[in-house]
Amino acid sequence: MTKAVQAVVLPALLMAGFAQAGTIYQGEDGSTIDVYGRLAFNVTDKASEDVEGRFDARLGLGGSQTVNDWVSVIGWAEYQIGAAEYANNLNDEDELTARYVWAGIDAAHYGTFTGGRVASGLIMFTDIVDVFAASDIAIARQVADVDPTATQVFRQDGTLQYQNSYDYLDVAVAYIIGNNTSDLKTGYNIALRYTFDLGENGKLAPVAIYQYDENESDEEYYVWGIGGRYYIGDLTLGAIYSEDEVKRNNVKSKDEVTEVTAVYDVDDYWVLRLGYRWLDNSGGDDLELSDTTLEAQYRLTLRSSAFASYVFRDGENGTSGGYSGDADDDYFFLGLRYEY
Repeated sequence: MTKAVQAVVLPALLMAGFAQAGTIYQGEDGSTIDVYGRLAFNVTDKASEDVEGRFDARLGLGGSQTVNDWVSVIGWAEYQIGAAEYANNLNDEDELTARYVWAGIDAAHYGTFTGGRVASGLIMFTDIVDVFAASDIAIARQVADVDPTATQVFRQDGTLQYQNSYDYLDVAVAYIIGNNTSDLKTGYNIALRYTFDLGENGKLAPVAIYQYDENESDEEYYVWGIGGRYYIGDLTLGAIYSEDEVKRNNVKSKDEVTEVTAVYDVDDYWVLRLGYRWLDNSGGDDLELSDTTLEAQYRLTLRSSAFASYVFRDGENGTSGGYSGDADDDYFFLGLRYEY
């Protein structure tokens, strides 16, 4: 695998802060202990009539132990408090909750096997548009109606996952068992991405995903999506389309979501972001989103940044009371984020 392709492939396979973790111990056999943390303070009028200050934090610890030249035991535990998108719908966002907790085997070119509350391979898809500090993504927002341990499809308890890269093709498949609070009968997902190296014309990385869940009450959920990223120079363009649907008592609630993003690295310090999101629900809460996001990031260090954003909203709350705030109420966001 070339270094250029690794720059695209590896971050999605090692999401959840693990890719950015710092090694605090390394043994002679290559075993490591890694730590990751994030502290952030934001000032915003998002989801509030008044300007508020909000704090969130994340802390992760994990690493690897070498078995032999081909196999390592790996694990990661990450917790958060006050995060905008907290660990699951069973907890209050002011509590310390589990973001990721998993253990597994890294079998080198045979792939990685993990189990627990893993970083889902579907992140290869959601990460295309999850580029803003100011806004949450809306893809797969209904999955918790069938599995309440799920945070969209980023993280679900009791997941067994396999991931690997075959030259330019990245593959992730998972079987979702759930836990004793999820009442999940069956669940599975798959994500595929292929990176086309276009030489001087950049890189194109299309992605396709699918997930299905069913619980003991015979309530069903699915999501599918297609999209991709295009990289050329300092500009990254992204676009996705997805549908997710919950079926219970022969009533179907369906979301259709379209999003486009543009990220431009002006220089070593400034990053500009632009995005548009459209969501339309039918048969459920009738939520409509039409959001345009403008954001600027200033890198203070390699890992710490200041953000300024404004989100123009022109949607309809339906019966849900909105999503991430009033669907028809603009908001601003100023934030400072420190990572280690």
